[in-house]
Amino acid sequence: MSVKVDPPLAKSFGLHLVILLLLVFGADFSSTPEMVTVSLESEGKAPIEAVAVDEKALNERVQQMQKERDSVKAAEEKRIRDLERRAEQAEKNRTAEEQRLKRVAEEKRQADAEAKQAKAAAADAKKLQQQENAKAKQAEEARKAKEQERKQAEDAAKAAEQKRKAEQDAAEKAKAERERQAAEAKQKAEQERSMQEQMEKEAQARSAARSKQAATEVQRYIALISDAVDRALYKDESMRGKSCSVNIRLATTGFVTNVKVLGGDSNVCDSAVRAINRIGSMPMSSEPDVYEKLKDITFRVEPKF
Repeated sequence: MSVKVDPPLAKSFGLHLVILLLLVFGADFSSTPEMVTVSLESEGKAPIEAVAVDEKALNERVQQMQKERDSVKAAEEKRIRDLERRAEQAEKNRTAEEQRLKRVAEEKRQADAEAKQAKAAAADAKKLQQQENAKAKQAEEARKAKEQERKQAEDAAKAAEQKRKAEQDAAEKAKAERERQAAEAKQKAEQERSMQEQMEKEAQARSAARSKQAATEVQRYIALISDAVDRALYKDESMRGKSCSVNIRLATTGFVTNVKVLGGDSNVCDSAVRAINRIGSMPMSSEPDVYEKLKDITFRVEPKF
């Protein structure tokens, strides 16, 4: 179909078409532009109206495309801003992650160092604890040894105290027993002394009586011996009134063991010695105390006519 266009209209149409194309391709070159088919007639009024109507539609379409382009541009700008913001955020995140990783690495290094120090400290602490345990064990053993020594000392002290008390009790009992025995001994001694005194008194009395009796016995035996000598004596008138003192020693049986003239008339003395020797044994008492006084006696021989 052939289209005839008035030059002014064609100029206007061409301008609008260029704008439309710019708008279409400026908005999105990847999209397919919308094709507009316009029929123009050069004759009559109808073609002119058609062109006016198409121009209005075109303007509306242009405006709509302008809005769409603006919207797309705004969206693209927003997308770009978002991308830039996301890129910036990603960069920040990357930087933050790097810093975090650095911090983590540093923290890990510090943690490793601290762990190493902690391990060394734990080893030192374990060694120190072992030493402390050894010291504590030694201290406990020493304490137990001291406790054992203390207990032994207490037991020894207790035993010693018990022994001391027992010895003290025994000593007190012994003392009491000694005092009792001493009292009894004293009483007994007093009794014995009293009895001894009594016995001594009685003995003295008996002795005095015996002495008196013995003296009497001695005198009696001396008289018997004198009589025996006088009977055995050879006498003559020359001896009358004369005497001789003699000493004789006698055995327990009365046997004459020795004769000694102490002085006197010689005839009387000679006759007395012969008479004593002839007699041989004199009368003797069986009492020892009487014998003690008769075993060595001196008497006077006076011939009796």
